[in-house]
Amino acid sequence: MEYDDQRKQEMYDWFHKHFIPPDMCKPRMSKEHGYQYICGGPYFADDVIKEAYGDKHPKDIVAEVIADLDAEEHEWARSKFYDRDQ
Repeated sequence: MEYDDQRKQEMYDWFHKHFIPPDMCKPRMSKEHGYQYICGGPYFADDVIKEAYGDKHPKDIVAEVIADLDAEEHEWARSKFYDRDQ
């Protein structure tokens, strides 16, 4: 996704650097239990973006990026390259 607003692009790119769709983790899926999050998760864009950027950007800007990410996936797994202390 490409945004004209640099703040939106920053949040979107950061999120995709650190979180991936759960099927990219090669999880097992069963009818009874859904994805097995072997990379960690599930994570939700709403929680992650608000924690990382909620006090840095206006709420409407944050909400738009969250809506776009939710349209891509509802649940996310952590990228194996993501270190929460970074």
